[in-house]
Amino acid sequence: MHLMLDKPFVHLDEFSVKLLLKGITREKQHLPQQALAITVDMLLDINRVINHDDPKQCTIWCLFLFAFFLMARKSNLVPDSKMSFDKDKQLTRNKVILEGNIAIVIFNWSKTIQMGNRILKIPLIENTRSALCPLRAYRNMCKLIPAAGDRPAFLFPSKHKLVPVTYTDFQQYIKAFISKIGRNPRLFSTHSFRRGGATFAFESKVPAELIQVHGDWASDAYKLYLQFSLSEKVSVAKAMTKFIP
Repeated sequence: MHLMLDKPFVHLDEFSVKLLLKGITREKQHLPQQALAITVDMLLDINRVINHDDPKQCTIWCLFLFAFFLMARKSNLVPDSKMSFDKDKQLTRNKVILEGNIAIVIFNWSKTIQMGNRILKIPLIENTRSALCPLRAYRNMCKLIPAAGDRPAFLFPSKHKLVPVTYTDFQQYIKAFISKIGRNPRLFSTHSFRRGGATFAFESKVPAELIQVHGDWASDAYKLYLQFSLSEKVSVAKAMTKFIP
């Protein structure tokens, strides 16, 4: 009698475990893979294959540098579609204010600024020594594609008119250029610039709280984006070993 009662419970437990394991396996398949960070060396490689006389490519190059050095979210730079551009949410030409060797980039809206309770102002500095100068790229873009102040910052010429660069354009071009420099395009996305900018700032010894403010992170979540080299990880292990009694 006891054996007959025990069997159903054992069978039920096995079934429950199998169901749980199946659910875990299914969930694991959908865990998001974080895009790798864009590095300075990769940007330099991309610069070598960019045609800086081509209006579309010079626009994409400027977008790449703004995304990296501003650590900007794609929603602040480009719309999801040509029809969905919102001058209050995405960057416009008149929100890039050039003052000598500095540009002040203004965002009135972001993921952390929903009600217009503050204005985010992020500076970009001219770097005449490097090919990775966002101000030079911006001036070149504006020269090749002039536009009114309330127009999108990043525009493509199309059939005798100018249209906003969209998120799809941004994504396609980054994958195309990543492929051109011999990297796997599946490992990178538009988010790679935000992550890469934060990682580079950290490597440049920028204080953590300033990285958080510059990239408009509301919390310490930005630390999840930092990409550390093996040598940096080894330095942590060495430091810990040094103080072991």
